[in-house]
Amino acid sequence: MAPSRGSSFNNHSSSPSQPLSLSTTLSRMSSPPTREEQRYDAADPIIPIAHIKSNLSAQHQHQASEIGAEPQPKRGRVDEIVQEGDEEKRNLTNRSSSLSTDKTLSSPSHTNLAAGCTYGPIINTEYLEETKIKLEPELLSLIEHNGEEHRILWVDFPPLSPQNPFYFSQTRKYGITIVATLFTLMTSMNVGAFSIGMESLTEDLGCTREQAAIGLGIYNFGFAAMPLILAPLSEEFGRRWTYVIAVILYLIFHIMIAVAKNLPTMLLARVLQGCSGSVAATLVGGTIADIYIPADRGLPSAIFAFSAIAGSGLGPFIFCWVESNPKLQWRWIWWIQAMMIAALIIPIFLVMRETRESIILRRRAKKLRKERGLNDGGRYTARSEVGKVNFTEAMKTSSLRAITFLLVEPILLFFSIWMGIGWGVLYTMVTGLSYNFKAVYGFTTNQVGLAYISITIGALFGFGYNFLQDAMYRRKVEEKGIEARLYAPMVAGLTFAVGCFIFSFTSISSISYIVPCFGIVVIIAAVFTIYISAFVYISECYGSYASSAIAAQSFLRNSFGGAFTFFTLQMYDALTPKWTTFTWGCVALLLSAVPFVAFYFGPKIRARSKYSKILMKEEQERIMREKEILDGLG
Repeated sequence: MAPSRGSSFNNHSSSPSQPLSLSTTLSRMSSPPTREEQRYDAADPIIPIAHIKSNLSAQHQHQASEIGAEPQPKRGRVDEIVQEGDEEKRNLTNRSSSLSTDKTLSSPSHTNLAAGCTYGPIINTEYLEETKIKLEPELLSLIEHNGEEHRILWVDFPPLSPQNPFYFSQTRKYGITIVATLFTLMTSMNVGAFSIGMESLTEDLGCTREQAAIGLGIYNFGFAAMPLILAPLSEEFGRRWTYVIAVILYLIFHIMIAVAKNLPTMLLARVLQGCSGSVAATLVGGTIADIYIPADRGLPSAIFAFSAIAGSGLGPFIFCWVESNPKLQWRWIWWIQAMMIAALIIPIFLVMRETRESIILRRRAKKLRKERGLNDGGRYTARSEVGKVNFTEAMKTSSLRAITFLLVEPILLFFSIWMGIGWGVLYTMVTGLSYNFKAVYGFTTNQVGLAYISITIGALFGFGYNFLQDAMYRRKVEEKGIEARLYAPMVAGLTFAVGCFIFSFTSISSISYIVPCFGIVVIIAAVFTIYISAFVYISECYGSYASSAIAAQSFLRNSFGGAFTFFTLQMYDALTPKWTTFTWGCVALLLSAVPFVAFYFGPKIRARSKYSKILMKEEQERIMREKEILDGLG
């Protein structure tokens, strides 16, 4: 029986000139490329794989038809897959190919390929130059010196394969989501924990309040910079090992800050914490995209967003008693967190599995080459091996890709600025809430810790509102496409400003502290909604390169958050908390136009986009391949 997520796929036909509406669970996609667009020289170094995979698929179909073999629709153009879907249905589990009529092949007269694999183009010098596939020396010698001809054998997942991240069991998906978001929660708690422990830290290290606040800001700068090179790390080593290494390093840097004897050591530990902890902020989004189709990403993405925001309030709430105890204070805040992270290492190691499709298929191709060699008439090759460059070059390209997306993609740029302001206000709350409640209401450290829980309550309201947004998305996706993700942020943009105004005009001693706390709840609920909706919207706009788009957004968002911490206390001193928050409320009101513009003009903006239209199409092709398998299995 097909997995439940596949049951929602329906057959559709579409004119090649019209956008495809795949099903009630899928977003619309742009029209397929014309034949003129399907050329090797169309490949862009920023997103090379998306073009090349499509080109190779089209070329393979053309070659297969010339030699009398059945064309494989597995990775063909989407319009051809949909229009010919009824004719091409077959049981893919028993698929085999006989190419005995092709006299150019050095394969047996009848060959059964490994399950899920298909014949590709003939390997020649021009092909190798275009695709940059690196052959084994022995095979290269056979082709160049002996004149033998071999084919590429494309490696894919067998139908309904448990190795395919889309077909992981629900238990495994839940486990992966939980351990990944627990890591996110701990990186978020770090922020609030540092804030609540700043008073004893300044006394112990002999630094000023402003110098201590630098530690809060540079943690965010680590979060901003590191994601720019995380994509090649996960591409080279896989997501699983990136998680494992990151959480171990995160533990080490917690111990480093716990034993720090001076301000420079503490600040170095903070920036390194940010670099290692950024995996929990950036890679989790890619992991969710790996194992869930777009329609199913709402809940896990909401859990991730809740962890990323709620922890900022949970940290002070949990550790205020540590700070207020003269025998413990700031060092034990970090020792306790180190113990919690050490306990997380084992679940991450045991539960986390590799979810990046390219890594899994590359490993499968390598295993098939070792076990079967050239016995099946060609070289088993994963599509991710096409255009693969060395690690150093990949790092340069990844950093360039994220910055390029940020500069040339208007949707990404304006959403990132909007989210950056939201994140900045969040950090204004985290940094200045203690200042505000101690100065205005005379709160003790423990009372301030309790006030911080309003951040977590706001995240809970935002989390609940996400279910309403998800339901609206499912009802409206056929009509509005991915813009159906924007109903909630259109409302949240306005309530964000309202929350700022509530907090700014009620933070006075004559008004109960409950009222400004309510303002904080409204602000954080709005920030949560903006964050999660924009996160999913951007993921769907940039498909397989969502990690790069999210890295670009994370760079700007965390840069804003880090920068705000440097001048928040000075603004509070100069303007008072009232007018500081009012100022950011006015900016939030101005930026509330962003989701409205995206809602009404998003399709037109993406149609002129250099990258988004290509990547959305590639993402839908991936889903269509799964639809085809399910149709073939009946």
